[in-house]
Amino acid sequence: MIIGMLGGSFCPPTIAHLELSKMCIEQGLCDKVIWVPVNDAYRKSTNIQAEHRINMVKLMLKNEPDITYSLHEQNHNDIIRTYESIQELQTQYPGDKLLFIAGADKMEFKWFQREAFVRDFGFIVTNRGDVDCEAIINNSPTLSKWKDNIKILPYQSDISSTQVREQIQLVGESNLVTPEVLQYIKENKLFTKGEF
Repeated sequence: MIIGMLGGSFCPPTIAHLELSKMCIEQGLCDKVIWVPVNDAYRKSTNIQAEHRINMVKLMLKNEPDITYSLHEQNHNDIIRTYESIQELQTQYPGDKLLFIAGADKMEFKWFQREAFVRDFGFIVTNRGDVDCEAIINNSPTLSKWKDNIKILPYQSDISSTQVREQIQLVGESNLVTPEVLQYIKENKLFTKGEF
């Protein structure tokens, strides 16, 4: 089985996260997608407690049989690097192929254990902004060497968790999350003015 791993803050999870995951499966790039929310050690000024982020992930995925989540990063007190996280996830799925799902802009980063990452696991890369996936891969000795482990998904979305937070602060509503997630946000008074 080929499994896509989508890591992130999910603060909050958006319909773009869901659409991206579904497209990876529909396009045959993977059979299943696992969302991996970062733990509370990952300090970002916009992050809320992991408990709320995880609850929203659970609500968004409750009717998605091919998309699930893993809480393995929550077992760490410190930040866990993406390479370490996918290695740990691999121990739960021995014999399966894991691919990390990332925007093309992330391919330019200096990933920890970059060559081992792309060699041992690989990526599903989506377009993001004006970034040219093919050019990034071809211009990188490491990425071009292991280009068979990189799959490009023609998906573009301008939706971001930041937009959701801003909409909630401005008007108390957002159409960029599912109704269940929006209800959770309202009930728990998340992303209100002055919260960040």
